[in-house]
Amino acid sequence: MASDTRLSKGLRILLGALALVGVLGIVVVRVALGSQAVPLATPTPIDTDLPHRGVSGDVESPTISSIDSPNPTCYRPVAGTGACFIQWGYLYVSAASGSYVVSMTVTIGDRIRAYHSGFFQPSMYIPADMTAPGYRVDCGPSTGGGSPGWGKTYTYQIRARETGGLTTANYGAVTCPADIARLFLPLIRRQ
Repeated sequence: MASDTRLSKGLRILLGALALVGVLGIVVVRVALGSQAVPLATPTPIDTDLPHRGVSGDVESPTISSIDSPNPTCYRPVAGTGACFIQWGYLYVSAASGSYVVSMTVTIGDRIRAYHSGFFQPSMYIPADMTAPGYRVDCGPSTGGGSPGWGKTYTYQIRARETGGLTTANYGAVTCPADIARLFLPLIRRQ
């Protein structure tokens, strides 16, 4: 007898939950059909007149906003380790009107070092704090000659894509300070 009471009580709770879900579904459908979609305002890009920017593709083809990526620097936090880091002040791109940014990639040398993806956003802003301390590279030995104290030079590409299929890219190079790893092994006696 007790199991029949529990079963009918559980059945009532289940039917009540299904009725509530049905009512909420009808409300959501009515609200969705009655509302109008309003496009979001596209923010203005930050200072796009720096000389190290470039846009890929044909000159006559439409492109999304150029990527704003000021101040690429390569720094050596600890001398004698051979490790340097490439860092930007920030990365910024905005999509053409009515489109959204799909992705932005950072390639240093021939390796993709970062992939940032968007989700229904008209622009993408990546602050330096998000990629701190930067992208690790080898500093390299001093080149001597015309630029003593400087090591390897790395090329970089920053590419962005939007939902309309348009792309843009920045290209450049950054030189790191010279530094090589110094490894001192302790003298170990064999017995």
